Amino acid sequence: MGLLPYLNDPPVFLLAFLLGAFGLILHNLFQAWLADRYGEVAPRRYGFLRLDPRVHLEPLGLVLLALLGFGWPRFVPSRLPGRKGAMVALMGPLGFLAAAFVYGLLARFLPYPFGEGFALGQRLMLLHAAIYLFPVPPLDGARALYAVGGLEARLFLDQLASYGPVGFLVIFLLLSYTGVTDAVVRGLSGLLATLYRALGL
Repeated sequence: MGLLPYLNDPPVFLLAFLLGAFGLILHNLFQAWLADRYGEVAPRRYGFLRLDPRVHLEPLGLVLLALLGFGWPRFVPSRLPGRKGAMVALMGPLGFLAAAFVYGLLARFLPYPFGEGFALGQRLMLLHAAIYLFPVPPLDGARALYAVGGLEARLFLDQLASYGPVGFLVIFLLLSYTGVTDAVVRGLSGLLATLYRALGL
């Protein structure tokens, strides 16, 4: 689901794009914060604990955010091993899910074009949370598995990574067209709906 279909509604398109870009920054901030708590010095050294788009955002990732509805930031430098490394990696999808929760909450109360823009932003964040969970390099799911997996798992991930961006895009499209991504998005959306109901919304 790209943003291009919304070009005929410029305010919604622009707001959703900005919210998507902010979600990419939030993804990094979640990871950088936990890595810093675990004693990793690189995120702070390279500015990943600051709310600075120039540090976090990747131009090609922003282009694909508009075209495909899926983008990526610059990766947070962290080489923590084992459980700590896996937890840092999984903080990225959690950041997307937190953004989706807030965006969906605001969409319920804001008028056009903000309500529509935040609702679209929520869908983008749910898509990102779902995709980043998959164990496909260079996504967070793969980084988590690499941190805690055995030798065979690491060799398999290295083999997948050897195909580069082309291999990733093929897997991304395959997961999308087979409905796997949609199923995960529906599950995450149901989780947020449960949280909203628990809050009486």
